[in-house]
Amino acid sequence: MVTTSFDPDAGTLYWYFTELEAGSTALEGECDGTLLLDGEGQVIGLELDLDDSIKRSELALALAHPQVRYDRGTAMLTVLMLGEEPAEVQPLQEAVLLDFDGRERLQGCEVLAAREFGLGERLARLAPFMVALDDEPPPDESHEQSVVGSSLSVAEDEVPLAIDGGQPIITDSSLPVAEDQAPPTTDSGQLTTDNFRSGFVALVGKPNVGKSTLLNALLGQKVAIVSPKPQTTRVPMRGILNRPDGQIIFVDTPGIHDPRTKLGSFMVEQARRSIPDADVVCFVVDISTPPNRIEGRIAALAKRARAKRILVLNKLDQRTRDGQAHLEAYRSLGPWDMEVAVSALRQKGLETLVDEIVRRLPVGAPLYPQDQLTDQSEREHAAELVREQVLRYTEQEVPHGVAVEVEEWEDKEQAAYIRMTIYVEKESQKGILIGANGAMLKRIGSAARQGIEAALGRTVYLDLWVKARPNWRDDPSSLHWLGYRNDK
Repeated sequence: MVTTSFDPDAGTLYWYFTELEAGSTALEGECDGTLLLDGEGQVIGLELDLDDSIKRSELALALAHPQVRYDRGTAMLTVLMLGEEPAEVQPLQEAVLLDFDGRERLQGCEVLAAREFGLGERLARLAPFMVALDDEPPPDESHEQSVVGSSLSVAEDEVPLAIDGGQPIITDSSLPVAEDQAPPTTDSGQLTTDNFRSGFVALVGKPNVGKSTLLNALLGQKVAIVSPKPQTTRVPMRGILNRPDGQIIFVDTPGIHDPRTKLGSFMVEQARRSIPDADVVCFVVDISTPPNRIEGRIAALAKRARAKRILVLNKLDQRTRDGQAHLEAYRSLGPWDMEVAVSALRQKGLETLVDEIVRRLPVGAPLYPQDQLTDQSEREHAAELVREQVLRYTEQEVPHGVAVEVEEWEDKEQAAYIRMTIYVEKESQKGILIGANGAMLKRIGSAARQGIEAALGRTVYLDLWVKARPNWRDDPSSLHWLGYRNDK
């Protein structure tokens, strides 16, 4: 029988296809997922949108249960706990975490729904299948959260830690806003670099650990699109942070993963190329989960670089009972020059991270003008904002087979006229993107237009078109035409 358990503190619903034992999980994966609901909005099942390369042998433990079925054509694994078809569905914004054993068989998965969905109130019909979480921690009346990297506990509104040589340092939690961002000068007005530092910092990690969210939080402005879907970032993008004592050029890289398309290979190659060129490498990890095989590969790449290496323990705001064990596992992938715990979402620990980065940059003059925030052009940023809304509204229906091209851009006296084409891989995806009477495309365009207007500071007329370009992610000429070139 398929069983489930619910962690109310983390808001996580676990699904088990076999009895899990400590240390039995050897591999992890991610996929899109959908909760299946009855007419009253209660959870009665789950759909996993798996990769079509998965083998049936990898699903043996799941398919041993009568509640589970698998459609090879769509690569969809469906779990219906009560044998009734769902009345409605709830797509999940966060990726479902998949656990595989040493024989690469799917053991179970972890589901996290948006808080406003109220998952804890929708589990009444799963009660017969519920099992208690092992090693449930005692009630914590102070609502304290264990801070990874030390034996201390701090409340959620306090600050995370930096660890240098094993010594925890309590730090402030927000970035200072300098009144004068100009670098120091002599009495004659000439630039002095005696104490000024500048350089490149690569943000590397597996998909969906929060690299783009971290970059936006560090800069105090949205320069990188974000999405709950993994592999949102496709090309390295530079964000520039200016301080009186230094200039940091952050390079937000695509998540390193096992590529299955030429686009995926391009993304991984771009991320790898950014590591040797960096002065500092920030290995960003999700401290609420243990490291997997991919992160072992990323750590090995970082170790071979001559750059200083900082282990950035992100998502400190997510409660976990195994934070200390996860920390030790990430430490073992090192060595690291510094470990800093942060919450990019809540903007905790960012000042400490920036201070530690600046300390490790080479002495030198600014590499970019002091008023420049990113190397991304207005056109590129506008196209990315459209792609962000496609990811937001289409969920798993239209996966990452989407590219956006600016066809026309005309700056008029009172507004900017922008025409873009959204490319998909299949005609069926084209219909989904447009929607009935163009409703979906209007939603995407309206949301994207607001973001573009905020970025440009003026009125925008946005004209969107959708075209199918079959299998463009595996077509070298299409990749080159759409701007995905390794000479960039």
